[in-house]
Amino acid sequence: MGHPKEILILRHAEKPTEASNENLSIKGYERAAALAYYMPATFGTIDHIFAAGVGHKSHSKRPVETITPLAERLGKKVHDSYLKYEYPEMITHIFGDDKYTGKTIAIAWQHTDIEDIATKFGALEVPTSKWPGDCFDLVWKLTLNDDNSYTLNQIPQLLMYGDSDDVITDPLTKTFCEELKSIDPRELCGTQPILPAGNFPNIAMTCIFQVPEASVPEGLTEQYIFVGAGYLLNEQNIIDNKIAAILNVAYDENDAKDLQIPFSDPTVDKRPALPFKLADNEKYYLNQLDKVGLVDGNENDINTLVAAVLEAEQLLNFPTPTQQKADGVVNFYAQGNLVIHCHDGGSRSVTVTALYLYYKYYVTTDIPFQDIYKSIICLRWNHSVNNHPTQGICENAYEVLNTFEALFPEPILKK
Repeated sequence: MGHPKEILILRHAEKPTEASNENLSIKGYERAAALAYYMPATFGTIDHIFAAGVGHKSHSKRPVETITPLAERLGKKVHDSYLKYEYPEMITHIFGDDKYTGKTIAIAWQHTDIEDIATKFGALEVPTSKWPGDCFDLVWKLTLNDDNSYTLNQIPQLLMYGDSDDVITDPLTKTFCEELKSIDPRELCGTQPILPAGNFPNIAMTCIFQVPEASVPEGLTEQYIFVGAGYLLNEQNIIDNKIAAILNVAYDENDAKDLQIPFSDPTVDKRPALPFKLADNEKYYLNQLDKVGLVDGNENDINTLVAAVLEAEQLLNFPTPTQQKADGVVNFYAQGNLVIHCHDGGSRSVTVTALYLYYKYYVTTDIPFQDIYKSIICLRWNHSVNNHPTQGICENAYEVLNTFEALFPEPILKK
């Protein structure tokens, strides 16, 4: 078994403000250069160097760029064959090779995985608090114990102007978002199951909410909001649930598969016919698809969450085909129910739905957002692989609540 005597884990250096830029910022390159001298001066001989690699769904070049000056100065190879989500395989590789026994290893990675990496190495007393998004100046030093566990020490780098001597600590009490990681569903939801709205199969998607009669758009007598898992969508359950609009809130690769969802066949989906005959240049679609890409961590720009809420409002309030024709369009869309989905239908879609319902119907009442959130989580608990929202997307939702209330226009924000 290869048990290194010391494991030095650091987050990549500073990143640019542009979300599309996967490289370091100017300050990040300066920190990387400084780390080439700081690491050996502070921790002694470094024998092996690892960094999260670049590849499928692992686009950031920052971990490799952060550690490369150190590797070049020491004449070491950067082991970057493991992508950011393949750190369990990296740890298995290290533990399974005797060449790492008694050695010192440096690892540069994305901050969202550092706590889990330390835990999987066997570190004791790893903070449960998430690594702060603005923290680039810490090294986590894991020192091997006699029982093959590791003692964690947090070392502030204090390399650059503005560096802090703060370390990551656990709060005395957990927030609701932190509690979600380990909460018992009976404690969260009670012993009496919450019943879905309406009278639908609730197999591939769950009927979360019936739109109040006063808010149902002209042309419909009733309307419902569903939450579902993207991989379960098929033509039949779209028809069974009278889905007219599909809002995908999962972040996916930018390829054609991202938009390949089943649409209703007009010969099968027997919705009311148009009240007018289509001209040669006109088309009628029974479904429309919208997309707002969100990740499950807390790295989302909260404007993206706001956009998802506003997209839900637009899809639910689509005008009648007659009004669409009066507006001069030639591609007409049916009215009906909305399904908000992500991969498993238990995290991002639940969060967007909770934010929408809160701002649309409850923001001026005494009902807190957390109660709305809980009810949707409980409705979806047994229907999604991940059971509940991640801590990251939950934290983003509360960031929206604390920042954007004044920016929601009518009719989302009711004053």
